Amino acid sequence: LGLTNGTAYTFRVIATNGVGDSESSTVSVTATPASVPDAPTSVSAVAGDSSATVSFTAPINEGGAAITGYTVTASPGGATCTAPAGATSCTVSGLSNATTYSFTVVANNAAGSSPISNSSNSVTPVGPPAAPTITSATRGDGKATVVIVAPTDDGGSPITQFVITVQPGGQTITT
Repeated sequence: LGLTNGTAYTFRVIATNGVGDSESSTVSVTATPASVPDAPTSVSAVAGDSSATVSFTAPINEGGAAITGYTVTASPGGATCTAPAGATSCTVSGLSNATTYSFTVVANNAAGSSPISNSSNSVTPVGPPAAPTITSATRGDGKATVVIVAPTDDGGSPITQFVITVQPGGQTITT
C-alpha cells in the first residue's frame, strides 16, 4: 500500500456485493510498519587482554521501529557480544592473544537485523606473559647465578626483560 515505516495506522473494511456496500467494520488495532534498521557505522576496535572493545555509531534510520540492541562479531572465530539499545560499544571476550581480529556490528529491531556493518580496524589482543621458571640458583663468592627458562606463553608480545628479586633484602636485578 505504500505505507510509511514508523507511522501507526488503523484500518476499516467494508464488503461489497451486487446489492451494495456493508456497514464498516470496527477499527482494527494499530499496526506500525517497520523494516530492519540501517547498518551501524564508524566501527572501531581497541585490543585488550584476550578481548577487544568495539565502538560504533547507531544507524540514523532505525527502520520505523526502535533498536532493541546490537550484536558485535569477531573475525576470525565468530566470538560475539551483545549490547543493549542505546549502547555505543561492546567488549568481545574470549579472544586469543597474538591473533589479529576485525569486527562487524548489526543493529536489531522488531523487524530483524540490519545489514552487516563495514569491518573495524584490525587489532591484536595481548596480555602479560606466563610466569618464567627458575631451574637453578648456584652460589658463588658474594653472588649467585640464577638460570631462568622463559615461559612458552609470551601473552602475544615478545618478552623484553626479566626482573629477579633477591630475598631477604628486596634487591632487584633486571636482565
